[in-house]
Amino acid sequence: MVAELHRRGIQVRALSHATSDRGGFDAPVEWITGDLLSDSALAELVAGVDAVVHLAYEHVPGRYRGGEGDDLRSWLDANVQGSLRLLQAAQQAQVDRFVFLSSRAVFSHTEPGRTLDESHPTSPDTHYGAYKAAVESFLSSFAHRCGMRAYTVRATGVYGLTYPIERSKWWGLIQAVLADRPITAAHGGTEVYGGDVARVIAELLTRTDRLTDIVHLSDLYVTDREVVRLARELSGHAGDLPSLPSALPENLLVCRRLGELGLTLGGVSRLEATAAELVHTAQEHARHSSA
Repeated sequence: MVAELHRRGIQVRALSHATSDRGGFDAPVEWITGDLLSDSALAELVAGVDAVVHLAYEHVPGRYRGGEGDDLRSWLDANVQGSLRLLQAAQQAQVDRFVFLSSRAVFSHTEPGRTLDESHPTSPDTHYGAYKAAVESFLSSFAHRCGMRAYTVRATGVYGLTYPIERSKWWGLIQAVLADRPITAAHGGTEVYGGDVARVIAELLTRTDRLTDIVHLSDLYVTDREVVRLARELSGHAGDLPSLPSALPENLLVCRRLGELGLTLGGVSRLEATAAELVHTAQEHARHSSA
C-alpha cells in the first residue's frame, strides 16, 4: 500500500508499534509511534491528512481467523474499540475519506437465489468476521453522520512478496521444492495479488461519486498443487505434485463493483510472475546461505 501511494506521489504517515521493523520501504514514511488505543498517537496520525487507509489488525501471530487466541476481550479492545477510536479521530480532524480493509470472512454462506456480491447481507460465523462486519457498520454510520466518504474493501486471501520475504505466502512450499523435500499439503483458497489490493484502494481515494462504497476483491482459486507445479517448472526440480484439496471452494465472492469502476485484477499472469519472483528470490537466498 505504501509503495503504491508513493508511486502516485502521495506522502504517507503511518502508525507503528515502537518495536516494529520499519525497514523495507523505498521512500520516506513519516512514522507515528503508538497503537489504535492511544488517542494522542491517533490525533497526531490524522492531523492534516486527506485520507485514512485502515489496514491495522492486532492478532495472534500467524492467525487471522482465530486471531483472538485466548484473550477475546483484549483482542476486541485493540481491534473494534481501536477502529472506533481511529474513526473518531478522523472525524474530529475532518478527514475527507476513510478506507477500511475488510474480509470475505463477513460471510458464512450465500443466501438461496443470490450471488455473493457487494449487496449480499453479512453473516459472520467467526469473531474475525464479526469484527470486520462491525467496523463496516460503524464506518457507514460515521459517513452518514459527518459526511466523511467511507469505503470498504473486502478481500480474500492476499499473496505477493512481503518484507521480510520469509513471510510471503507459499514461501514454505517454494523452499520445499528447492530442497527436494516431499510435499503432501493439499490446501486451496481464493486469492488476490497484494499489489492489486493496493491499486484498488488508491483508486478509491480519488472517487467522488459515492459517499459510501463496498468493493469485493477476489481473483483466483489457487491450490498448493498449482504453486508447486509452477515452482517445479521454474526451478527445474522434478517431483510429485501434491493432491488437490478434497473440497471445492464455497461462497465465492462476486466482484461486481470492480467492473463498474473499470478495474481489472492480475489473473493467472500475475500469479505466474509472483511464483517466478519467489523462486528466484529463494534461489538467491540459498546461494548466499551456502557461500
